[in-house]
Amino acid sequence: MRILVIAPEQLPIPPIKGGSVETVIYEIFRRVSRKHSVVLVSRSHPRLPSVSKQNGGRLKIVRVSAPNRYSYIKKALQNVKGQKFNVIQVENRPTFVPHVRRVFKGTPIMLSLHSLTFMSHLSQKRAQAILKQTNGVTSVSKFLKHAMKRRFRKHAKKFRTAQLGVNTDRFRPRSPQFKQQLRNQWGVSGTYNVLFVGRMVHGKGLHTLVKAVALLKKHSPKVRLIAIGSSWPGVRAQSPYMKRVRQLSNSLGVPIRFTGYIPPARVAKLYHLGDVLVCPSIYREGFAMVNTEAMASGIPVVASRRGGITKIITHGKSGFLVSAYTSPKAFASRLIQLKGSPTLAKKLAAGGRRRVVQSFSWSKTVKRLLKHYRKIR
Repeated sequence: MRILVIAPEQLPIPPIKGGSVETVIYEIFRRVSRKHSVVLVSRSHPRLPSVSKQNGGRLKIVRVSAPNRYSYIKKALQNVKGQKFNVIQVENRPTFVPHVRRVFKGTPIMLSLHSLTFMSHLSQKRAQAILKQTNGVTSVSKFLKHAMKRRFRKHAKKFRTAQLGVNTDRFRPRSPQFKQQLRNQWGVSGTYNVLFVGRMVHGKGLHTLVKAVALLKKHSPKVRLIAIGSSWPGVRAQSPYMKRVRQLSNSLGVPIRFTGYIPPARVAKLYHLGDVLVCPSIYREGFAMVNTEAMASGIPVVASRRGGITKIITHGKSGFLVSAYTSPKAFASRLIQLKGSPTLAKKLAAGGRRRVVQSFSWSKTVKRLLKHYRKIR
């Protein structure tokens, strides 16, 4: 099979700067290309060549430079026009579909959705017109698939799921000695460390977590909040939101360590700075990979009962889900519970690791995706 993949215009692949969508694309298609030919169009980057090949040439990555989304899709299609493909996958940009259809009139198009965001921004009329030009739509979680089916009942049969995976070799439990050495290196030993990993934006709920840790601190004074990430992949400067969070933590007496932007290759081991990971997202997340990464690492997880997160965590068995996701008190209650019971924390950590090993592998994602391709060809 020969497959064309059109990635979003914002970040490069491989995900040298980060980006969850770009990480997913790379994890999937470097595996797909072991048996199939893949041409992947991505954004350019000074550290990457305009064209590169992997897997014996079966994965060809073409990188284009463009000032905006329209110029990007135009240049992307100029690079592949006239070539023959069995399937074209458009990643998380519904508005690219009409452009692709004009160039590839008879080739099956699969739209891959990673979140509610880009379909939600479209009018019903425009979204319906775009869906009409697709042959199928994959979603990263069952939650996302069902949400789309409810909104677009006319095209309900087109929606499918290719649930995401996690690399359980890269994200894995570590020894107490490894953790202690890492914490010594970062100057965060001797405290109960609450971990946040992700973009520093209001919708990810870090401000709620600061308030929750302040409540935890009343029960256990030796606590610390560690926030890994930045406002956008590759951005090192503190955003206005991050400054507000720092001011909030200072006013509440919550020790907070901002690591700043961390290159993707270094993130996996940093999960072990935390005794618990909290994902206090306000968004109806499509998936939220930080949860599966922490679970694979053997770190107990407390997360918002929102969107695709509910399809990852089994409450009380592989983590805790918090229904009152804007309530610091609700998160603090679970943190106090875990801090007070190392046995419970170990049980949830083991349950989380077991859950992802059994249910969230990239090989299963690839298998489902190829099955969907066969149905639309």
